Amino acid sequence: MIIKKCSGCGITLQTEFPENAGYVSEEKFITGTDILCQRCYRIKHYGKHQDIELTKEDYKKEVEDAVKKSDIILAIFDIIDFEGSFSEEILDFLREYNSIVMINKIDLLPKTIHPSEISDWVKGRLEEEGIVPYDIALMSTKTKYGVNGVLRKIKSFKENATAVVLGVTNTGKSSFMNSLMEKDKSTISKYPGTTLKSIKNKIDGTDIKIIDTPGLIPEKRISDLLEPKEALALVPNGEINRKTFKPDNNQVFFFDGLMWFRVIVEEDEKSPIFSAFAAKDIKFHVTKKDRVEDLLNKDFFTFPSKTEKDAYYQKMKKETLTVEAFEEMAISGLGWINVKRGPLKIELSYPENVKIVIRNGIINPKIRRNNEKIKKEND
Repeated sequence: MIIKKCSGCGITLQTEFPENAGYVSEEKFITGTDILCQRCYRIKHYGKHQDIELTKEDYKKEVEDAVKKSDIILAIFDIIDFEGSFSEEILDFLREYNSIVMINKIDLLPKTIHPSEISDWVKGRLEEEGIVPYDIALMSTKTKYGVNGVLRKIKSFKENATAVVLGVTNTGKSSFMNSLMEKDKSTISKYPGTTLKSIKNKIDGTDIKIIDTPGLIPEKRISDLLEPKEALALVPNGEINRKTFKPDNNQVFFFDGLMWFRVIVEEDEKSPIFSAFAAKDIKFHVTKKDRVEDLLNKDFFTFPSKTEKDAYYQKMKKETLTVEAFEEMAISGLGWINVKRGPLKIELSYPENVKIVIRNGIINPKIRRNNEKIKKEND
C-alpha cells in the first residue's frame, strides 16, 4: 500500500472520505507530488478552516516523538504575546535538551528598542526558569529578518544537525519553515491546529534536517476563550495598537470588553502613566467607574461578541495589583501595559484562569540608562 503525506500539514492522505482529515481525489493521490490535502488547499487558497478532531494530548505526543529524534530544539516565542507562547511544556523540553530560542515578531515592537535589549530581556526570563539556550535568535517571519541567522546558528552547533521546531499555536512556526526552506510548503493559517503531524525537510545545500511539529495548545489565554473566528483578531499580525494613558483616580481602563481595571491613586501620589499594547483591532478606552456596566451592556465594544458576552462575563474575577514604574503587566493572549510612571495600583477584572504576569519591562529606560552609563565608563 502506497502511503503519502500532505506537504502542508503532514497528515496521511486518503481518498475515501471527503469529510475526514487527509482527503484528496484519487487522481491527485496517484499522479501528484507535494500534494496538499483538501483541508490545507482550502485554507491556503480560500481561507476556509476545517476543524480536526485531534486532542491536546495528540499534539503533545507528536511533539515528544519529534524531539527524541532531534539534536537541537528550535523553540519559537511571540514577543508580542510572550506570556501566551511561554508554555510550560516547551520550557520542560528546553530544560532537558540543547536549544536555540527564536523570538518572532520583533518588527512589531517600537523601533526605539535595540535588539540587544530584547535579547537581554529574553535571557533574563529564561534564567528565571533555569534555562540557558545554546543561542538566541531575534527574527520576523513576515519580513524574513533574522531567518538566515538561525541557519548559521544551527550550523555552528552541528553541521549535519536534525533540528525540531517547537511552539504553541500562532507563533509563526510554519511561516518560519517556509522562510527557511525558501519554499511555500507548510500551510500557514492564524487558526490553531493547522499543522497536524510532524514534517521533516532537508535544507537545500546543507546536511541539516528540520522537523516542523504541530503547535502545542497552551492554556490560560484570553484568545482561547473566544470562538476561533473572533480569536483571530487578537493575534498580532502586521501592526499593533499602542497608546499612552494618564488616568485619574477611579477611572477605568478597558482592553476592549475583554478585561478592565480601575485605577487607584492615593492623595500624595501623581497619576500613573502607562502605554498599552495589543492587536490593532483591540479598542482601548478610559471612562468613569459608574459607566462600566452601561458600556458592557451596550454594543460599545467589539469583543466579546454579542453571542459570547453572557458566558464570558460569568467567569470574571477581581484582583488588586500594583505595577511599579518600568514594570509591565502582561495578559496572556491579549496584550500588555508598560508603566512609565508608577506605581500603578489597580483593581483588575479579568476572566478566571487567564494568566496575568507582572514582569520587568521589555521597554525599560532605567536599565537602558544603566547600560549606557556602564558603556560610557568602559569607553
